[in-house]
Amino acid sequence: MSDAPTARDYMGQLVNDAVAKRLDELNKKESKDKVIDRRENASSDDKALTRLFFEAVLSANPMKIAEANEKIEKDYAAKERKGYIEKAQAEGTIGSGTSGGILVPTTVADSIVSKMVYISPLRQISTVINDMPAQLQLPSENTLATAYWVSEGSAGTDSGEVFDPNLLTPWKMICLDSFTSEVIADAATNPSIQNYVEQRFALAMGLLENAAFTSGSGSGQPFGFRSSAITPNTVAQVGDVLTYSDVVRLKYSLKTAYRQTAVYVTSSAGTQALENVKDNYGRPIWREGLAEGQPNTLLGRPIYVVDEVPSNLGTGSNATEVWYGVFNNYFIGDRGSLRIDYGTNGTDFANDKISLRMAKRTAGRPVIGEGFSSLTGVLSAS
Repeated sequence: MSDAPTARDYMGQLVNDAVAKRLDELNKKESKDKVIDRRENASSDDKALTRLFFEAVLSANPMKIAEANEKIEKDYAAKERKGYIEKAQAEGTIGSGTSGGILVPTTVADSIVSKMVYISPLRQISTVINDMPAQLQLPSENTLATAYWVSEGSAGTDSGEVFDPNLLTPWKMICLDSFTSEVIADAATNPSIQNYVEQRFALAMGLLENAAFTSGSGSGQPFGFRSSAITPNTVAQVGDVLTYSDVVRLKYSLKTAYRQTAVYVTSSAGTQALENVKDNYGRPIWREGLAEGQPNTLLGRPIYVVDEVPSNLGTGSNATEVWYGVFNNYFIGDRGSLRIDYGTNGTDFANDKISLRMAKRTAGRPVIGEGFSSLTGVLSAS
């Protein structure tokens, strides 16, 4: 009897897809609304602090800067006591009033970080530690916790998880941007202008983070999942055309336990190759996301496009990689709170502009190398 899919099979799949699509649309709308409403639902105190923040930056008046810092620091401390923010984030404000800059209000900082999450697929699929200590020791590469059997009443061997010097260390990221005085003045009272300022910082820092989270060396920047921090499983494309069997070999290069939560990551060049691959029944293995913002899927698992994965590899400089792994074993650590320094840079004075320099401390490192696999030499699809 033939195993080929019937018309009824296809019709049933279409119905299931339609139902799943509607559910995902509703879930996505709810999530998106929560982000959009964050500023609209801000308290009057938060709005007043935001206005004070932009007015202080515009004034460049040390007394007004000190006043803004004092009030923003008190707001951080109050929100930490109420559990609205992490303790480490609040502690990052200590002494900030004398450091020459101005602390970013929690409402503005949260909005910038939430935008970075949307910009960075890796922040969506990794383990993010918001209240990271100065350094955090992570499990050693390729080593899981040890499990063993003991007889009833016998003491267990205290082996546990093996550790080595795999430290999650935060590095400082600086983002410099210039705005006209009018933009800063309008941002004090106009949420749309505030969103514009936030978006510029979020985009620049998000792209810089993506590059480091992908291929960072760990020296002066986070370790990337493609770095020497782990030794992943590797399989290579066979021949000059990407085939179904290549992707299946990638999938099964991970152990069963890892495949349950693994996701795919590749570049835009990789997605173009994958979109044309069909299974043994002639069906595409690539499925479009069921709603805006939802990930596409490959062989039933989510796939994320990260263009920082190189697409100029190989002898012909036209190859890329497809990764399949447990990306919650990539750790991102955010240390302290956002700050902005202000001043003039280059032609700012002549053009009536203000340069803002935002500082953010971030760490990144993958662990458990056997939970990651890469398909290399991906050139093109049939």
